[in-house]
Amino acid sequence: MNRALMFLLFIPMLGFAEELKDRQPPVPSVVVHVATALDHLTVLEFGEPVTMAAAGSQAFEIERHEDKVFIKPLKSGASTDLFVWTATRRFAYELDSPGEVKDMNFAVDNTVPTPRPVPDSHAQMEDIADMMLTRAFLGAERIDSAGIKDAKGRISVRIERVFQSSNALYIHYTVRNLTDRPYRIVAPAVSELIASRPSISVAGLKHTQLTQQTVHRLGELKRRTVTVARSETQQADLRPGEESQGILVIREQVATPTVLQLAFGPEDKHPVEAVLVF
Repeated sequence: MNRALMFLLFIPMLGFAEELKDRQPPVPSVVVHVATALDHLTVLEFGEPVTMAAAGSQAFEIERHEDKVFIKPLKSGASTDLFVWTATRRFAYELDSPGEVKDMNFAVDNTVPTPRPVPDSHAQMEDIADMMLTRAFLGAERIDSAGIKDAKGRISVRIERVFQSSNALYIHYTVRNLTDRPYRIVAPAVSELIASRPSISVAGLKHTQLTQQTVHRLGELKRRTVTVARSETQQADLRPGEESQGILVIREQVATPTVLQLAFGPEDKHPVEAVLVF
């Protein structure tokens, strides 16, 4: 099956388009205490250019140069806060009142964290597509259409596989033009056929495409319209002898066994349809 077609249809199951974004919460600012001493400098080093530095009191002399900030207390008994901005981060400090030289911080290094590599969203989407396609192919159930006979001069529809996710049913089908005229595939209408008193076991027909004779043996049928959420076709216009594949999506959980009818646009007044038991 066309990979792009499959991916387009199975991507709604992911529910993880948002997972491609960085969802980690911002780390709150940490206030770092800096011990100072009169007549001594404390150096804050950042490893990247400092763009701004601001203190809450003039009791400290603050100077910045390239990637460093120099702190010199001017009087005892004073403390204040200090904010420093670099090209990528903001730092918060509490400058403690000057104390003993032996207890002061002569230098405080603020290493620049290694930038986290930017995820390759294209590669991630490819990985997601591969994972979902693998799950879909492994989980898809083949429909037995051996009883359906291709008739010359008619449009043939075969149900190939069905796949049910947690919230949708995917039906893969093939349409073949065996007439001598062009045929356009339109999105099929889907109905549930409800047999009140079938003469045969519906459960015994599970995963089978039914012939018209078998449909008649189900007896009187009631119809319930089933909404098609999406319909995709590889090629809509078929020339004589050509075939195309398609997938339709029913956005609901379908209990088994259920009889479903796919009705396409008529061909020369003949109905083009397929009936399967899922």
